[in-house]
Amino acid sequence: MKALSLGLIKGTIDQVDSVVRVHWVQPRVLDRSQIQGMQERLVAWNENVKKTALVMENEAVEVYA
Repeated sequence: MKALSLGLIKGTIDQVDSVVRVHWVQPRVLDRSQIQGMQERLVAWNENVKKTALVMENEAVEVYA
């Protein structure tokens, strides 16, 4: 979301289908270590999002119970 707000990427976020579509990325030259670091951060972010979703699902059960 930050990259979208900064204009570094252009795309859409579909919260219903849980999909992010990126149509444009601001050109930038990255070396292999920077790309690897970005990949690691994306994997960590994805895992964090999954964990947060599970916590929210578990908490929602307690709220509705």
